[in-house]
Amino acid sequence: MAVDAKKTEAPKGKESTEYTFVSVCRSDELPEGEVRQLTARGKEIAVGRVVGGQPFAVGGRCSHLRARLGKGKLEGTVLECPWHGSRFDVTDGCVAMWVQRPGWLKLLNDAAFPAFMKQSIPTYDVKEENGEVFVAVD
Repeated sequence: MAVDAKKTEAPKGKESTEYTFVSVCRSDELPEGEVRQLTARGKEIAVGRVVGGQPFAVGGRCSHLRARLGKGKLEGTVLECPWHGSRFDVTDGCVAMWVQRPGWLKLLNDAAFPAFMKQSIPTYDVKEENGEVFVAVD
């Protein structure tokens, strides 16, 4: 269930001095269905490629307890946090499912945190040129 609006660091087609596309890896270093933890202009980001070939980039830390999302598991367009199982849609950064494990923590979080506190993660514009993956960051 989506609980937050899309947060895009660099709106599509709006490259400027604020938002610069920077190379983060070679295209052949990013296989389909995998995600990596990288840094672009000092920002931690998780960069991956969904099945079908489309690359994506999202904020590198989970909005729950700041786990590294680049160490998470990608299923379709959903990225799962490696610590507590929170899931985020990489197309818009919205929460697909909040904390799932351990069970007692899921119950505690469901009871203690209203939906508006379950924060999405930022998304970044991505492009591929000449065998390189570029991410737009400020």
